[in-house]
Amino acid sequence: MLKPDFTKYSLALVQGDKIIFSSQANGLKPLWECLEKYRESKSTFILFDKVIGLAAAKLIVYAGIISQIQTLLVSQPAKKFLEENGIPIKAKNTVENILTKDRQAICPGEIIALNSETPDDFHAKIMAMLNN
Repeated sequence: MLKPDFTKYSLALVQGDKIIFSSQANGLKPLWECLEKYRESKSTFILFDKVIGLAAAKLIVYAGIISQIQTLLVSQPAKKFLEENGIPIKAKNTVENILTKDRQAICPGEIIALNSETPDDFHAKIMAMLNN
């Protein structure tokens, strides 16, 4: 089985033993682009992502194409949400919440995810954030 190499990418989508999508960008945008690109695929994939917060977890569950995740860092709400939705996650570290780069606040995506009632509400708010 392929092992994540986070020195080469922050996110990689794996099918079998091949990386079919990768990005060095941070934040939710590369995950969004990756899931949009492969959403119509009838396959399931393994996701290597450096950080998984609740917003990423919700995007992953709603896309319905990820069968398992390997990450360096997952937030407690993300881990719980993924487990409740049957997606196994292997994480090096689990934290209470994903914070901004300066570690002064909870990241905006995590706040949107925590405060969204429905998948549609969540998607609308995340799209607005990503398009800014």
